[in-house]
Amino acid sequence: MDALLERDDATHTYRLGGVVLPSVTQILRPLIDLSGIPRDVLEAKRDLGQRVHAACHYLSENDLDPSSVDPDVEPYLAGFERFLRETGAEIIANEQFVHSQQWGYAGQLDLIARIDGATHLLDIKSSVAVPMSAGPQTAAYHRALGDPSVTHRGALRLKPDGRYVLEPLNDPNDWAAFMACLTLHRYKESHQ
Repeated sequence: MDALLERDDATHTYRLGGVVLPSVTQILRPLIDLSGIPRDVLEAKRDLGQRVHAACHYLSENDLDPSSVDPDVEPYLAGFERFLRETGAEIIANEQFVHSQQWGYAGQLDLIARIDGATHLLDIKSSVAVPMSAGPQTAAYHRALGDPSVTHRGALRLKPDGRYVLEPLNDPNDWAAFMACLTLHRYKESHQ
């Protein structure tokens, strides 16, 4: 029987049977260079991204209080609603925790949806462009999920003008890139 995955939201720490597992986001830090962006801008974008994710989550769960949506989140939520309407996406899972006992990592995927008969693992982005880390990130979630019915990975980029772009993430090197980052993460941990 598998141990239960626990997450401490305050510290963003995952534990499996008492053992701390690195998060997919932590592992992929070498692919994300934010050094040229001022701290206040990063914090504002992080905050907006969290609020966009929360609004999409509650909408997906049919539990959204429209009066709770901040004005700066409204256009991103409109893009999400447009995506649901135009694609006919059926939400299967939302904000699901996953982990790999084999590789020793954990994370939280954004969305699994059925679109035109295919099952997609989607990462919701409110950024101007899909970051380089998105492919390896979804590959790691997909591997940890271990569900062969999930056949597509993608980034659902919600735009500040109420539109969306669904970008496939299908680089065959995504898993290898994640594993390279995981190896580097473990190497650094062992030398601290």
